[in-house]
Amino acid sequence: MPETRPTAATRRLMLALALSAMVTSSAYAGNAGAPIVIIMPAVQPGDACIPSGVGSGNETSTSKGVAVIATRIHGAHATRCPDPQFPNLASTDKLPSDEERKRPSSHCVARQTKVGDELMIPDYGQATVLALDGVADTCRNGVMVKVISSVAHRAAMGIDPTTPITVATQVAVREPSNQEIQSEYDRLVAATQPVQEYLVRHILLRTRGEALAALARIKAGQRFGEVAGAVSTDRGSKEKGGDLGWAVPSFFIDEFSKGMVALAPSGLSSEPVQTKFGWHIIEVLETKVGRDSFPPLSAMRTHIASRLMHLQRVTNAAAAVPVKAVCRNMVPPTLPAGYSATGAKAVVVARVRIENGRVVDVPGLSGPAELHQSVTDALNRYECDRLDRPVTAVQSFEL
Repeated sequence: MPETRPTAATRRLMLALALSAMVTSSAYAGNAGAPIVIIMPAVQPGDACIPSGVGSGNETSTSKGVAVIATRIHGAHATRCPDPQFPNLASTDKLPSDEERKRPSSHCVARQTKVGDELMIPDYGQATVLALDGVADTCRNGVMVKVISSVAHRAAMGIDPTTPITVATQVAVREPSNQEIQSEYDRLVAATQPVQEYLVRHILLRTRGEALAALARIKAGQRFGEVAGAVSTDRGSKEKGGDLGWAVPSFFIDEFSKGMVALAPSGLSSEPVQTKFGWHIIEVLETKVGRDSFPPLSAMRTHIASRLMHLQRVTNAAAAVPVKAVCRNMVPPTLPAGYSATGAKAVVVARVRIENGRVVDVPGLSGPAELHQSVTDALNRYECDRLDRPVTAVQSFEL
């Protein structure tokens, strides 16, 4: 038989998954109007418990040992995160496997990125830039580079794998508004090539002779549905007169799809079509071309939001202002009990996001990890100017 017939809900889910991975868009346009493949993030964000001192955009491990990128730090949560080693609740994106990230791959990054830079790439993790991998026009306001996992790169170069990531490459992002998500969805719908669908039914028999006999009954005037109900071996459709509903060619095995497409806009197959399931008599009742098969906004919302946040990380790497330019009451960090810096003073550089007079996020921290929580606690007590827009700022501490 063709494939097990998808239900209406299953068909929409299949389309959602397919269109999530392949959508006509100008987000990464080489030539205006050309169909472009966009890979939507396959992993959904989820809350997890992580160690203290990890900033948004940093790679870490959860209390369950899963490698993730922390996308938003919610703070200490004793009820949901009782393990003192993993006290902070955070939104996270799961990372690809270590083996996958040990192999070089290409990504769009900020235009000013250089060979040797370390940066955090959404849905990939901490990466080291090996080479420029294309012209700037390949990525909107960015550049394509070839990267490899920073852990693997440092191991190959004999560099200490615990050396902190360069904080200048961290870029704070915000969650897109409902209006922005709706606008992007409308753009994708308008840009997507209309889908051709077929209202199709079939009768499946074991041999060519049986299929020819059934076809002869239909040509002699017996109704297709009656013949299907009497002789078809496809139990999923025979009770419905062979009806498979509206479908696109990719729903079916190649031989069946070719036979179906050849009958457009409508018609009955003149000869049985053979597949690995047996012999099919195919009839196309109607075809339509339109965008009504595009997945609904509810099925695309998470993917679109992730894509918009990814574009922010790529395109919004603007220079940060000093914290002292927008904050007045800056509380010094309290060193953790028992901490003692060896040699020169330890330096911690923090990139922060300031909104409505306070620090709302710490997307990047460099320096000794044991000082990160103290610095974060101090930043959360800062009193800053209430500006008309969010500001990304940098503060350096000598401890």
